[in-house]
Amino acid sequence: GDIRVFTFSERVAEVPPRRGMSGVDAVIRSQPHSGTYLGAAIDLINKQVPHDRLIVITDEQSRDRVTDPIVKKAYMINVASAKNGIGYGKWTHVDGFSESVIRYIHESENER
Repeated sequence: GDIRVFTFSERVAEVPPRRGMSGVDAVIRSQPHSGTYLGAAIDLINKQVPHDRLIVITDEQSRDRVTDPIVKKAYMINVASAKNGIGYGKWTHVDGFSESVIRYIHESENER
């Protein structure tokens, strides 16, 4: 109920959270996908969107510098094959994506 979903490209766009393939469709239709300004997107979220967790699903390519998250629960999920991505430092870095990633996040936060 508290989930907010944003896409980034040349700009940041909020999309309604959806389950399954309708979620994929909402992301695809949210804006033209031609840029990779992940740093600007993280900066905007850090400054304008109250949050206690940040999950970024990305190919870890960015045209700009990606800053650290302002929350401790921050995950950079790399869905590409690039070995040296941007999600390090204060990010919890995860390579690949499946439903198991969400279970991993849930379990790791319950350990704390």
